Amino acid sequence: MVYTTSRNLFGLACLALPILARASSSPSSKSPIADVDLICSSTDTTDCYPRTFEATEEFQVIKEGQDIPPGLHVRMNIYSGEREARLNIPMEEENGGLDAIKDLPTEQSVVIVPQPDSEPEEQKPAMRDQVPISPPVYDTAGKVPPPPPTSGDEISTFQTALIFVSTEARAFDKALDDLSELAHDIYYGLEIAKNAPVMEKLLCLIIGSGSEKFPAREKSRDHKAATILASAVQNNPNALKEIGNLWKMLAYPTCGTELMDSKSAKGKGDVVSILRNRLGREKNPQTLKAKVTAISGLLKEPTIRKDFLDKGGMEMLLAIFLKKGVDFDVVRRKVAELVTDNFLDESMGAKLGLWPKKAVNEDKVCKTKGRMLEDGCWEYHVESFFKLRQTALWAREFTALLSARRGEVKHQRADREL
Repeated sequence: MVYTTSRNLFGLACLALPILARASSSPSSKSPIADVDLICSSTDTTDCYPRTFEATEEFQVIKEGQDIPPGLHVRMNIYSGEREARLNIPMEEENGGLDAIKDLPTEQSVVIVPQPDSEPEEQKPAMRDQVPISPPVYDTAGKVPPPPPTSGDEISTFQTALIFVSTEARAFDKALDDLSELAHDIYYGLEIAKNAPVMEKLLCLIIGSGSEKFPAREKSRDHKAATILASAVQNNPNALKEIGNLWKMLAYPTCGTELMDSKSAKGKGDVVSILRNRLGREKNPQTLKAKVTAISGLLKEPTIRKDFLDKGGMEMLLAIFLKKGVDFDVVRRKVAELVTDNFLDESMGAKLGLWPKKAVNEDKVCKTKGRMLEDGCWEYHVESFFKLRQTALWAREFTALLSARRGEVKHQRADREL
């Protein structure tokens, strides 16, 4: 029989403590968190989450570095740029959403996340409509700079030519040739237009005047003068403006009185009357064409255009159109272009409503010598020409445009009568 004392019991208890401690630390009592593989955000070390994404029935954001188990419903939020995922099971509130994405791989499905409708922004007027005042008028021509210093010889040649033309010096013809080559330049064209003596000399040559030393019709001086003037004003609004400022003087050149036939021109010494009076002497179609081209360029200036109409310029143009001979067909076409560009076709810069202002005349009126140049006879003469030149399709187009403008005049007159 074994007797156990209190001292022996205490010793047994001490021996049992290590065994109990080992039992409490057995694998069955280990915490589940220790088995989870965590990763932390690269920007916030306190933000840690499981490496493997844990899906639920609701969409959750897939965080940086997380692995996505296969078979989930993955989508991209196009507004935030984040990927989201959930269990790939049908949801009642989607109303057929699975049908919309059934043909897409579940791992790569992309769905636009609807955003709450925002209130429409109040429509504001355009900035140009908020400005209460009109902008300043823009000068399309601007300041014309002189040629660069490297053009010294050219400038010297030009300045010398101006002097020789205005004074009729010995090198007059050479000076006309030099101006013909330089007048197309905007700067030189403007300088020619500003020089009143040179402009008057050019107009005198164009209307057929010259001096005993330099007659206008010799060596094509009148042709050269017309070419210089046409080149100077072409696409050069500043030059046109300068000529308009001088027109009261230029319209009655000092050479005019010696050219007038008092019976046929009634003693008028203006450029339009002189040109019309001397049309019979125009034998060179190319020279007359150059003169019509120069007139067309001048008519872009309002002051000159009004003076031209007031002095019977349209009658003069119709008289040019009626010159006899096939050689003058090129001149007739140039006359049609002048009328179209300045009075009929707005797209070509024409000022509408200035001409024509009268109704079409009857054919018998236009056959009468005393009335054949009236404004109402243009259609008759152009149509008569087209009957003779069926290949001149421009004549038919010109008649159609002229008739259209004439119709507008008729309607305006009827409205005024009402």
